[in-house]
Amino acid sequence: MNSQLVYAIGRVTIAFVWLYHGLVPKLLGPHRDELAMNMALGFSPGDAHRLSLAAGVVEVVFGVVVLVCWRQRWPLWASNVAMMALLIFTAIVQPSLMSGAFNPVTTNLCVFALGVITLELHRQTAG
Repeated sequence: MNSQLVYAIGRVTIAFVWLYHGLVPKLLGPHRDELAMNMALGFSPGDAHRLSLAAGVVEVVFGVVVLVCWRQRWPLWASNVAMMALLIFTAIVQPSLMSGAFNPVTTNLCVFALGVITLELHRQTAG
């Protein structure tokens, strides 16, 4: 398969994950797990809701940045750092989420791995 096509699949998939996680469990919800994580930090239910909405906006914007900055590596690096930071954050703040179905361990590690692959493909196709 053409490495540029594989790069595009990786890049679009990473953007999709950020867009989806910003929209569905945050902006269109917020999902009870999102609220529980925010309240575990000491936020009131109302503030937890507002924080979830703000996080959703940031994630949607970042998903767009991953697409708009197509030839730049920094969004992929930032995504990888964010995936690991969010995984550690979730493990500390809401460890019960780590063992649930469709949990952050599998999501974040897979997006991180896809980011590493996409960064390598970027290096190969740019060079």
